[in-house]
Amino acid sequence: MNIPFFYEVYTDAHHLTLSDANMHYLLNVLRMQTNELIYITNGNGQKALVKLVNVSKRHCDLQILETQMEEIRKPSLHLAIAFTKNNARMEWLLEKITELGIASITPLITQRSEKSFFKKDRFEKILIAAMLQSQQTYLPILHPETKLASLFPSKAAQNYIAYCGNEFEKFPLLTLMKKEEDTLFLIGPEGDFTADEVHLCKQHHCDVIQLGSNRLRTETAGLYVCTLFNAIQ
Repeated sequence: MNIPFFYEVYTDAHHLTLSDANMHYLLNVLRMQTNELIYITNGNGQKALVKLVNVSKRHCDLQILETQMEEIRKPSLHLAIAFTKNNARMEWLLEKITELGIASITPLITQRSEKSFFKKDRFEKILIAAMLQSQQTYLPILHPETKLASLFPSKAAQNYIAYCGNEFEKFPLLTLMKKEEDTLFLIGPEGDFTADEVHLCKQHHCDVIQLGSNRLRTETAGLYVCTLFNAIQ
């Protein structure tokens, strides 16, 4: 049985309420009835199985049947990426990497970054929808826009920067990446990182990687490294 997922911010699962928007969706879009079940997650690993009681056209009561706390996914995946000015492309990326189970995303400000229109509220809604669609209980963290130098020191055990230039020795990602280690990927703008930026990252223990022989769009590169990370776990 496919039980619908809903997202609500809560700390005590035994005092759950649905927002007006979620209540409207449940009653008027899904048209759910008395005794049907839903899940409600708080995006921090907690999930409650809930039965609907006393359903009317505008309201229903919630009966908590069980709660559970899911373990956070290990190893964790982090992506620092230069957002493009085309928000539709970034929204697509955010949706897909959330479905893949990413832990956090940092919009990266680099020397060649395009002028982007960082719509945090809009992007977070994309993350929530993708989390619910893929039936996960951890909502990825969307960090504020961050300058490259401010990323370091990194807490990840593995740090990789994708680079298209020839100033540095580069390695295929699959020859370097290890299983079961928290990982940070850095993906630059469509103009690529500068040599100075790569040098800075190497000083902070980033390995320089190549992503095959084809030149990839920013969002394609982001999805590619996240997919490879999942594939070796």
